[in-house]
Amino acid sequence: MKKHTILVVDDDELFLEFIQRMLSDDSINIITATSGKQGLEILKKQEVSMVLSEYRMPLMDGLEFLGKVKIIYPEVLTVILTAQADIELVIKAINDVGVYKFILKSLDDTELKIMIKSALESLQVIKERDIRIQKVKSHEAMVKDLEKKYPGITKVERDEDGYILTNE
Repeated sequence: MKKHTILVVDDDELFLEFIQRMLSDDSINIITATSGKQGLEILKKQEVSMVLSEYRMPLMDGLEFLGKVKIIYPEVLTVILTAQADIELVIKAINDVGVYKFILKSLDDTELKIMIKSALESLQVIKERDIRIQKVKSHEAMVKDLEKKYPGITKVERDEDGYILTNE
């Protein structure tokens, strides 16, 4: 698996240090920001796979920040973190803002780490799928072009067992 970069945005610097220690390993690079504004500035300069953001922050809350991230960088997985959650916030985060996951900070370290690694694996699978889809579309276009230049070239005659018939 490729090395992923995660941007973690929280106005609590102790939490940022904790998450950096917990998640840093050979497959994950952690970048931190203490505000949504700083997070957006980092995203202009640094490609990231995932953004984790605290919900309650001054000036720009996590939903507003992640909403902007989703608009500007739709391929980035967005995750909202909060100490307290209500169902309306969860619904708004998922349905209106399009966050991938809603995580309570009360999760233990292991659960949080597993959830993040699982999300990154899902992202990797989605990217690989998209690459394969693009390859198929490219091949289909190439076959279509060949058919235009040489009508009938893609037509194949088969016998009743499905074997290809040749003129030889």
